[in-house]
Amino acid sequence: MRELVGQSEQRDIDLLIDKILRDLGRPEPPLDLRMVRELLRLDRMYYSSTDVGPLAEFAHRVKVAGKRLVEDPKLILDVVKKAKLSGLWLPDDRKILIDKEVPELKHRWIEAHEISHSFVPWHNEFLLGDTEITLAPDCNEIIEAEANFGAGRMLFLGDKFSIEAKDYETSFKSVQALKGRFGNTLTSTFWRFVEDRDPLEPTFGLISTHPNHADIGPTEDGSGVHYFIKSAAFRNMFPTVTAAQLFELIRLRTSWKRRGPVVEGTAPLMDGGGSSRTIVLDGFCNTHQVLTLGRLAR
Repeated sequence: MRELVGQSEQRDIDLLIDKILRDLGRPEPPLDLRMVRELLRLDRMYYSSTDVGPLAEFAHRVKVAGKRLVEDPKLILDVVKKAKLSGLWLPDDRKILIDKEVPELKHRWIEAHEISHSFVPWHNEFLLGDTEITLAPDCNEIIEAEANFGAGRMLFLGDKFSIEAKDYETSFKSVQALKGRFGNTLTSTFWRFVEDRDPLEPTFGLISTHPNHADIGPTEDGSGVHYFIKSAAFRNMFPTVTAAQLFELIRLRTSWKRRGPVVEGTAPLMDGGGSSRTIVLDGFCNTHQVLTLGRLAR
């Protein structure tokens, strides 16, 4: 996802995050999002299938090709569900709306994502406009990637996470320890660990279905892979390695356990220069998906 965010946009978002953290007095983890909302003067509300009231204002304002999207506020819930939205940002009212029916574990990330939309200045012109640019799928993907980048940098307190993570070894136990320290989900901590701990160390993260239990983390396309995360060094060293290749290596080294540590071992992997390298695999099943951390053997 970070690959979709330009370098200049990353720098600009980092500067905005740094100002927020500075204004909050450089807080220690975990970050209290209530403090961020108060600083930015944001309101947070929830909506659900039994209470569409908070969506009424959103329904009133959204237009496509110059026409109101829906006349009946109740119908906006169907639109939001079909678009697979779990949160919304209303710039005029400075309100964040969160789908109450999404598991509570995910609320923190959703809120941080919508907060990011609120402080990235160029997002306002896209979110409720009706231009062809706004409606373009690739444009929307970039905007969402930028909000995810902002959410990650905010929840992990800018560079604080990467500085602290360097004191930990590259293992899943380290991910679990940092999860507790920063108060974020295991998946978001895992993602940040791969991308931010050390860009110079070739590491990857694969979030997948359980190779031996199809009911754990199934994918819509049947590939078995949800996300493939790479450090900068891994991208450089293994430019042609695919998620499918790694999933096959992981499949052969996954136990039948349904929870806890499930992936262990080493595997050969061809680098961009045609040399065989050894990678160490360390995977964990949280009963929803398998998260596998891979690093270059020392």
